[in-house]
Amino acid sequence: MGLAFGAACNGSEGTLVVLHDAPSAGAAASAAGAGGTSAGALASGEKPYVPAANARWLAQLDGAVDIRDDADFFYLDAEQQDPDDLAALHAEGRHYLCYLSGGSLEPFRPDFDDFPDSAVGNPLASFPRERWLDVRDQTVRQLMARRVQALAAQGCDGVPPSSLAVHAADTGFDLTLGDALDYARWLAERIHAAGMSAGLSGTSELTGELWPTFDFGLAISCIAGTQCSEYAVFAQAQKPVLHVEVGDAETAPQVCKSAQMLGFDALVSDPGFSGQCLACRDIL
Repeated sequence: MGLAFGAACNGSEGTLVVLHDAPSAGAAASAAGAGGTSAGALASGEKPYVPAANARWLAQLDGAVDIRDDADFFYLDAEQQDPDDLAALHAEGRHYLCYLSGGSLEPFRPDFDDFPDSAVGNPLASFPRERWLDVRDQTVRQLMARRVQALAAQGCDGVPPSSLAVHAADTGFDLTLGDALDYARWLAERIHAAGMSAGLSGTSELTGELWPTFDFGLAISCIAGTQCSEYAVFAQAQKPVLHVEVGDAETAPQVCKSAQMLGFDALVSDPGFSGQCLACRDIL
Protein backbone atom coordinates (compact mmCIF):
# COMPACT_ATOMS: atom_id res chain seq x y z
CA MET A 1 0.00 0.00 0.00
CA GLY A 2 1.11 3.59 -0.43
CA LEU A 3 2.47 5.42 2.58
CA ALA A 4 2.96 9.10 3.28
CA PHE A 5 4.39 11.00 6.19
CA GLY A 6 1.74 12.60 8.35
CA ALA A 7 1.74 16.05 9.84
CA ALA A 8 2.88 14.87 13.25
CA CYS A 9 5.28 12.27 14.59
CA ASN A 10 3.02 10.20 16.79
CA GLY A 11 3.80 6.72 18.00
CA SER A 12 4.86 4.83 21.07
CA GLU A 13 8.04 4.20 22.97
CA GLY A 14 10.32 6.30 20.83
CA THR A 15 12.35 9.47 20.63
CA LEU A 16 14.84 11.31 18.48
CA VAL A 17 18.34 12.76 18.46
CA VAL A 18 18.62 16.34 17.35
CA LEU A 19 20.04 17.23 13.95
CA HIS A 20 19.81 21.02 14.07
CA ASP A 21 21.10 23.10 11.18
CA ALA A 22 19.18 26.30 11.76
CA PRO A 23 19.00 28.97 14.49
CA SER A 24 16.79 28.39 17.48
CA ALA A 25 13.42 30.07 17.46
CA GLY A 26 14.23 31.90 20.69
CA ALA A 27 16.24 32.08 23.88
CA ALA A 28 15.49 29.98 26.92
CA ALA A 29 12.38 30.92 28.81
CA SER A 30 12.78 32.21 32.34
CA ALA A 31 12.43 29.90 35.31
CA ALA A 32 9.43 31.83 36.53
CA GLY A 33 7.57 31.84 33.25
CA ALA A 34 8.02 28.49 31.53
CA GLY A 35 6.35 25.16 31.94
CA GLY A 36 4.54 25.81 35.20
CA THR A 37 5.98 23.88 38.13
CA SER A 38 9.60 22.89 37.66
CA ALA A 39 10.42 19.21 37.30
CA GLY A 40 12.97 19.85 40.05
CA ALA A 41 10.16 20.38 42.56
CA LEU A 42 9.52 16.66 43.20
CA ALA A 43 7.95 15.64 46.45
CA SER A 44 10.05 13.61 48.87
CA GLY A 45 10.33 10.04 47.60
CA GLU A 46 8.74 10.91 44.25
CA LYS A 47 10.48 9.49 41.20
CA PRO A 48 11.02 11.42 37.97
CA TYR A 49 8.84 10.70 34.97
CA VAL A 50 9.98 7.89 32.65
CA PRO A 51 7.96 7.18 29.47
CA ALA A 52 5.86 4.06 29.75
CA ALA A 53 5.70 1.35 27.12
CA ASN A 54 2.94 1.93 24.56
CA ALA A 55 2.51 5.59 25.53
CA ARG A 56 1.51 7.78 22.62
CA TRP A 57 4.09 10.42 21.86
CA LEU A 58 5.16 13.14 19.48
CA ALA A 59 8.75 14.00 18.66
CA GLN A 60 9.68 17.29 17.04
CA LEU A 61 12.94 19.18 17.49
CA ASP A 62 12.55 21.76 14.73
CA GLY A 63 10.07 24.42 15.75
CA ALA A 64 7.19 24.46 18.18
CA VAL A 65 5.09 21.35 18.71
CA ASP A 66 1.32 21.45 18.38
CA ILE A 67 0.05 20.50 21.82
CA ARG A 68 -3.36 19.74 20.35
CA ASP A 69 -1.87 16.49 18.98
CA ASP A 70 -2.89 13.33 20.78
CA ALA A 71 0.23 12.47 22.78
CA ASP A 72 1.00 11.37 26.33
CA PHE A 73 4.47 12.87 26.09
CA PHE A 74 6.49 14.98 23.70
CA TYR A 75 10.19 15.12 22.84
CA LEU A 76 11.05 18.70 22.00
CA ASP A 77 13.54 21.56 22.04
CA ALA A 78 12.38 23.63 25.01
CA GLU A 79 13.91 26.86 23.67
CA GLN A 80 11.59 26.73 20.68
CA GLN A 81 8.33 26.33 22.62
CA ASP A 82 5.74 28.77 23.88
CA PRO A 83 5.95 28.75 27.71
CA ASP A 84 2.15 28.79 27.88
CA ASP A 85 2.03 25.61 25.80
CA LEU A 86 4.47 23.89 28.15
CA ALA A 87 2.42 24.94 31.15
CA ALA A 88 -0.74 23.66 29.45
CA LEU A 89 0.81 20.21 28.92
CA HIS A 90 1.52 19.78 32.61
CA ALA A 91 -1.88 21.17 33.53
CA GLU A 92 -3.39 18.40 31.39
CA GLY A 93 -1.24 15.74 33.08
CA ARG A 94 1.00 15.30 30.06
CA HIS A 95 4.80 15.32 29.90
CA TYR A 96 7.76 16.36 27.78
CA LEU A 97 11.35 15.25 27.38
CA CYS A 98 13.83 17.95 26.39
CA TYR A 99 16.80 17.89 24.07
CA LEU A 100 20.28 18.71 25.35
CA SER A 101 23.49 18.56 23.33
CA GLY A 102 25.69 17.16 26.07
CA GLY A 103 29.04 16.79 24.30
CA SER A 104 28.91 19.36 21.53
CA LEU A 105 28.31 23.07 21.01
CA GLU A 106 25.70 24.44 18.60
CA PRO A 107 26.26 27.98 17.29
CA PHE A 108 22.65 29.09 17.72
CA ARG A 109 22.38 28.51 21.48
CA PRO A 110 22.14 31.70 23.56
CA ASP A 111 25.14 30.75 25.73
CA PHE A 112 27.40 29.90 22.78
CA ASP A 113 29.87 32.69 23.55
CA ASP A 114 30.22 31.61 27.18
CA PHE A 115 32.19 28.48 26.27
CA PRO A 116 35.99 29.00 26.36
CA ASP A 117 37.76 28.72 23.00
CA SER A 118 40.26 26.30 24.53
CA ALA A 119 37.45 23.81 25.20
CA VAL A 120 35.86 24.00 21.73
CA GLY A 121 37.21 21.34 19.39
CA ASN A 122 36.71 19.95 15.90
CA PRO A 123 33.48 20.08 13.90
CA LEU A 124 31.21 17.05 14.01
CA ALA A 125 31.65 14.96 10.88
CA SER A 126 28.01 15.17 9.84
CA PHE A 127 27.31 18.66 11.20
CA PRO A 128 30.22 20.99 10.45
CA ARG A 129 28.62 23.98 12.20
CA GLU A 130 28.58 22.06 15.47
CA ARG A 131 31.77 21.58 17.52
CA TRP A 132 32.90 18.94 20.00
CA LEU A 133 33.59 20.03 23.57
CA ASP A 134 36.33 19.08 26.00
CA VAL A 135 34.05 17.51 28.59
CA ARG A 136 36.85 17.49 31.17
CA ASP A 137 36.87 21.28 31.25
CA GLN A 138 35.36 22.71 34.44
CA THR A 139 33.83 25.72 32.68
CA VAL A 140 32.11 23.38 30.20
CA ARG A 141 30.69 21.42 33.11
CA GLN A 142 29.52 24.54 34.91
CA LEU A 143 27.73 25.72 31.77
CA MET A 144 26.15 22.30 31.21
CA ALA A 145 24.97 22.25 34.82
CA ARG A 146 23.39 25.66 34.18
CA ARG A 147 21.66 24.31 31.08
CA VAL A 148 20.28 21.38 33.06
CA GLN A 149 18.88 23.75 35.68
CA ALA A 150 17.31 25.87 32.94
CA LEU A 151 15.58 22.79 31.47
CA ALA A 152 14.25 21.84 34.89
CA ALA A 153 12.94 25.39 35.31
CA GLN A 154 11.17 25.02 31.96
CA GLY A 155 9.34 22.01 33.38
CA CYS A 156 11.16 19.29 31.45
CA ASP A 157 10.40 15.82 32.81
CA GLY A 158 13.43 14.07 31.33
CA VAL A 159 16.58 14.73 29.33
CA PRO A 160 18.38 12.31 26.96
CA PRO A 161 21.67 14.18 26.35
CA SER A 162 23.25 13.64 22.94
CA SER A 163 26.87 13.35 21.74
CA LEU A 164 28.25 11.57 24.81
CA ALA A 165 30.55 9.14 22.93
CA VAL A 166 33.36 11.70 22.85
CA HIS A 167 36.02 9.01 23.12
CA ALA A 168 35.03 7.55 19.75
CA ALA A 169 35.07 10.84 17.78
CA ASP A 170 37.72 13.09 16.27
CA THR A 171 37.12 15.80 18.86
CA GLY A 172 40.52 17.48 18.73
CA PHE A 173 41.10 16.47 22.34
CA ASP A 174 42.72 13.39 23.84
CA LEU A 175 39.52 12.07 25.36
CA THR A 176 39.43 8.49 26.63
CA LEU A 177 36.60 6.08 27.35
CA GLY A 178 37.17 6.87 31.02
CA ASP A 179 36.60 10.56 30.30
CA ALA A 180 33.36 9.78 28.44
CA LEU A 181 32.06 7.55 31.25
CA ASP A 182 32.98 10.05 33.94
CA TYR A 183 31.25 12.90 32.13
CA ALA A 184 28.12 10.88 31.37
CA ARG A 185 27.79 9.85 35.01
CA TRP A 186 28.34 13.43 36.13
CA LEU A 187 25.70 14.71 33.70
CA ALA A 188 23.18 12.06 34.76
CA GLU A 189 23.73 13.09 38.38
CA ARG A 190 22.98 16.72 37.50
CA ILE A 191 19.82 15.70 35.61
CA HIS A 192 18.60 13.53 38.47
CA ALA A 193 19.41 16.19 41.07
CA ALA A 194 17.22 18.60 39.09
CA GLY A 195 14.29 16.17 39.37
CA MET A 196 14.36 14.79 35.80
CA SER A 197 14.94 11.35 34.29
CA ALA A 198 18.05 10.74 32.20
CA GLY A 199 18.22 8.85 28.90
CA LEU A 200 21.32 7.30 27.33
CA SER A 201 22.27 6.99 23.69
CA GLY A 202 25.68 5.64 22.76
CA THR A 203 27.97 2.79 21.86
CA SER A 204 28.02 -0.54 23.67
CA GLU A 205 31.08 0.75 25.58
CA LEU A 206 28.78 3.33 27.14
CA THR A 207 25.52 1.38 27.45
CA GLY A 208 27.27 -1.65 28.93
CA GLU A 209 28.72 0.45 31.74
CA LEU A 210 26.15 3.17 32.25
CA TRP A 211 22.76 1.44 32.09
CA PRO A 212 22.44 1.35 35.92
CA THR A 213 22.88 5.14 36.04
CA PHE A 214 20.36 6.04 33.32
CA ASP A 215 16.60 5.57 33.35
CA PHE A 216 15.98 4.67 29.70
CA GLY A 217 17.86 3.94 26.49
CA LEU A 218 17.67 5.96 23.30
CA ALA A 219 18.33 3.95 20.12
CA ILE A 220 18.84 6.03 16.98
CA SER A 221 18.86 4.23 13.61
CA CYS A 222 20.16 1.13 15.36
CA ILE A 223 18.67 -1.16 12.69
CA ALA A 224 20.56 0.59 9.91
CA GLY A 225 23.70 0.61 12.03
CA THR A 226 23.20 -2.96 13.30
CA GLN A 227 23.65 -1.68 16.87
CA CYS A 228 20.30 -2.53 18.43
CA SER A 229 21.85 -5.20 20.64
CA GLU A 230 23.69 -2.47 22.53
CA TYR A 231 20.42 -1.59 24.24
CA ALA A 232 19.61 -5.12 25.40
CA VAL A 233 20.96 -4.30 28.88
CA PHE A 234 18.17 -1.74 29.33
CA ALA A 235 15.48 -4.18 28.26
CA GLN A 236 16.91 -6.86 30.54
CA ALA A 237 16.73 -4.41 33.43
CA GLN A 238 13.11 -3.62 32.48
CA LYS A 239 14.04 -0.08 31.52
CA PRO A 240 12.40 1.32 28.37
CA VAL A 241 14.34 1.62 25.13
CA LEU A 242 13.10 4.53 23.01
CA HIS A 243 13.72 3.93 19.32
CA VAL A 244 13.54 5.77 16.01
CA GLU A 245 14.87 4.99 12.54
CA VAL A 246 15.59 7.57 9.86
CA GLY A 247 13.79 6.62 6.67
CA ASP A 248 10.88 7.37 4.39
CA ALA A 249 7.57 5.93 3.31
CA GLU A 250 9.28 3.50 0.94
CA THR A 251 11.62 2.02 3.53
CA ALA A 252 9.20 2.14 6.46
CA PRO A 253 7.53 -1.29 5.99
CA GLN A 254 10.82 -3.20 6.07
CA VAL A 255 12.19 -1.09 8.91
CA CYS A 256 9.06 -1.75 10.92
CA LYS A 257 9.21 -5.50 10.30
CA SER A 258 12.81 -5.54 11.56
CA ALA A 259 11.86 -3.46 14.58
CA GLN A 260 8.98 -5.80 15.35
CA MET A 261 11.35 -8.78 15.32
CA LEU A 262 13.55 -6.96 17.83
CA GLY A 263 10.59 -6.23 20.06
CA PHE A 264 10.86 -2.49 19.48
CA ASP A 265 7.91 -0.19 18.96
CA ALA A 266 9.60 2.08 16.46
CA LEU A 267 9.10 5.25 14.47
CA VAL A 268 10.43 6.09 11.00
CA SER A 269 11.38 9.77 10.77
CA ASP A 270 12.45 12.16 8.07
CA PRO A 271 16.15 13.16 8.39
CA GLY A 272 15.29 16.67 9.51
CA PHE A 273 13.24 15.45 12.49
CA SER A 274 10.66 18.08 11.68
CA GLY A 275 7.77 16.06 13.08
CA GLN A 276 7.07 14.20 9.82
CA CYS A 277 7.24 10.49 10.61
CA LEU A 278 5.45 7.18 10.65
CA ALA A 279 4.60 5.02 13.67
CA CYS A 280 5.31 1.36 13.01
CA ARG A 281 2.28 0.29 14.99
CA ASP A 282 0.16 2.12 12.41
CA ILE A 283 1.84 0.26 9.53
CA LEU A 284 2.05 -3.39 10.62
